[in-house]
Amino acid sequence: MKTGSLQKYNKSSIQGVTGDRKRECLLELSLLTLVVGENASGKKFKENTELMTISSKQASFRLKTPVKIGTPLKLTLNVPATLFLIHPLKLEISGKISRVEINSDKKFLQLVTIELDRRFQLHPVSQTSHN
Repeated sequence: MKTGSLQKYNKSSIQGVTGDRKRECLLELSLLTLVVGENASGKKFKENTELMTISSKQASFRLKTPVKIGTPLKLTLNVPATLFLIHPLKLEISGKISRVEINSDKKFLQLVTIELDRRFQLHPVSQTSHN
């Protein structure tokens, strides 16, 4: 089956490959994500955001909460049902912040990149919470 014929049926959030960093495919995504960790002051925080890109080694997203390089973060991604994935899933990934780019406008949004740990967890979304 050709990839082009799948695109008209696929309602997932995957937009396409945005780059090839050190032979790593970097996928552009638009998945709702909960970020949990410590802010730059060492206080715990939770922030809802949107995952922007992901590969097998790193993930990038925007945050309003100030954070520091080296800080561990946990991300919970809401993966929607698609043509190939019948039920939605929650994917839990974690890693340490490797890069922070500060936006120059006054909203103080940062582009945060984390280097992913090799461990992750998949959880089915319960049907009662999905309806």
